[in-house]
Amino acid sequence: MATTRIECATENCAGCMEVDGRNRRDADYRAKKLIERGWTCRACDNRAVVERDAAAGHPALEGSEKQIAWAATLRERTLKTLDPIVSDAVKSAAGRLFYTSGGVCGMQNMVLELAVVVKAIGEPAVREAVEAIRAETDARFWIDGREEAPHQTISAVARRLADEARAMSPEGKAEAAAQQEAMAEATLRPPEPVSETIAELSCRDGRLVARYDERTETFNTTVKGLGYVWDPAAVAWVRRHNSLMMGTATDRLAETAHELIAAGIVVALYDPEARAKAIDRSYEPEHRRWVSLVPSGANEGKLRLTWGRDEDLYSAFRSLPGATYRDKACLVPATSRDAVIDFVEAHGFRITPGAKKRMDEVMAQRQRGIVVDAVARPKAEPVKAKARGDRPDPMDIPEHVGIDDDLVDHD
Repeated sequence: MATTRIECATENCAGCMEVDGRNRRDADYRAKKLIERGWTCRACDNRAVVERDAAAGHPALEGSEKQIAWAATLRERTLKTLDPIVSDAVKSAAGRLFYTSGGVCGMQNMVLELAVVVKAIGEPAVREAVEAIRAETDARFWIDGREEAPHQTISAVARRLADEARAMSPEGKAEAAAQQEAMAEATLRPPEPVSETIAELSCRDGRLVARYDERTETFNTTVKGLGYVWDPAAVAWVRRHNSLMMGTATDRLAETAHELIAAGIVVALYDPEARAKAIDRSYEPEHRRWVSLVPSGANEGKLRLTWGRDEDLYSAFRSLPGATYRDKACLVPATSRDAVIDFVEAHGFRITPGAKKRMDEVMAQRQRGIVVDAVARPKAEPVKAKARGDRPDPMDIPEHVGIDDDLVDHD
């Protein structure tokens, strides 16, 4: 391994670089080839890009010196390919451009993807987005979007322009004002909030949804204690609603809101009934201790015991006959009906209709059974083994021994 230092080809520039090679000859050869090609340092390249930007009439970028240098390079590369891609994409969307070569790759793929955007939002919107991209001066825009394909950048800018146009229209202003009024009405604040971030609560498609745009242990601990779990797809904490064991969705929303407010979280709850119940705490508190029936699967017919996350009843549960923890569930065979009933009464559990029906079936099966007065087979008397070395008991030998007449051969 060897290195050779080369200097920038720009006059009066002190920039340099170490060229690596397998040995001295290889390093010198690589360095020679770079010098012949007129190698220039990164700082000189950046200055050249900025000068070309100014000569092309592009607006000056805003940001730190290093951000501007990098963003200028990214902008030059993007704008160089943007115009031909947009032109071909417009033709492709109109059916005036077809690719006959086998396979789709590189430039063709970018054109076809952008053609889909042209068909979706129209050529004028795409052209407007391109002009907005060309006029963008924030260096972070170019740096953050350096990995995006042209159709992704144009789509994002087109959506932003549409939102801005909507916000400036009379309809958009009226909608924004109505939204602000509804938000103000729906917002419930604790006396001393821990943050001004607002948690939004809702019930959609049979799921309770709690969304909070701030990472805080206070919020996470509160909703986890209420049975919510994190859903990456929804980017929110969710909980499947079961009216049989959880009560109404309105009561659960109200209870969630009340608990979050008690923890110092500002809450937005658009359901007026749930909001009223959260304020005066008139909701029915959720009962968490239940005995339910496993309806299917490998544990079908067994009883499942559930309780709150902040409650520790596992030791008591394990004392039940046949109690097992399997598939993240505390299970008991239905034949342990009597012990389960005692457990329910001792710890304040409730029984679902399905579980009660199964327990009644067990009781009925007992009553229909035939009583048999069976007698167990007597156990054999144990034979006491003699100690090692003891002599065996003497055998009784008769004084006279004879042969039976039937066994005598008289021939």
